[in-house]
Amino acid sequence: MRDLTIKDWPMFDRVVRDPKVCAMMLETILGIEVGRIEYVDDEHSEKPSLYGRGVRMDVFAKSGNKVYDIEMQAVREPHIARRMRYYQACMDTASLPKGAGFDGLPESYIIFLCDYDPFDQGLPRYTLEHACREAEDLTLEDGMHWIALNAPAWDKAHDESLSQLLEYVHTGRAEGTLATVLDEQVRLANTEEPWKELAMGFMTPEMDMQVRLNAAREEGVAQGLAEGEAQSQIRFQALITKLSSEGRLAELESVVDNPDALNTLMVENGL
Repeated sequence: MRDLTIKDWPMFDRVVRDPKVCAMMLETILGIEVGRIEYVDDEHSEKPSLYGRGVRMDVFAKSGNKVYDIEMQAVREPHIARRMRYYQACMDTASLPKGAGFDGLPESYIIFLCDYDPFDQGLPRYTLEHACREAEDLTLEDGMHWIALNAPAWDKAHDESLSQLLEYVHTGRAEGTLATVLDEQVRLANTEEPWKELAMGFMTPEMDMQVRLNAAREEGVAQGLAEGEAQSQIRFQALITKLSSEGRLAELESVVDNPDALNTLMVENGL
């Protein structure tokens, strides 16, 4: 059984639910003083209506009149902006008591920590805010803050602590205070075999295969897939879906660390 990394959501949930670690991560990402975290809940679930789709938030935190949702996104999400929109709706619905005025909505932050470039612009950080096209200087003051981080672009981040966090997520190399703390907690959790076995049971085949593929690419094993990154991800995920439905995942597991064999398997399956 492989060791879990910070990119595996059970590990991410476990490590970041520590209030001190959570505060350190938020302060590194947002560049503001967060203060004492009063409430941290991993796997926080919200269901806005009887027929609405539920949502499981990786780490939901509260500090004063501010709420935070931090998501680890190791597998490419093609509709990430719409997913952030849905998470926002769920957070707002849960945060406003019946009969309360809209001014009671807390300041909210939705953060997606991605191990890929979510918008393919090469930026290490994307800060997404609502604005008025007709009046650029108009400030809406809606209290919503959406941030998507691109871990592979860690070396382009101007802030050293943020760069170190992104580098750790993408490569596993721990430099700086926060990355070192995260790495220590990850190593400790991996020594607990019963927990690790349980955590792996919650991982989907797609998640597990994607983490292994990313690790192989980072080590230079899968350099043949470096070009056309987005297309490679789409083909890879389609292959997982096809083989899983046919009960043939063992074939993929045997070649995931071999780019030539992996590409051959894709071609053989019409991908």
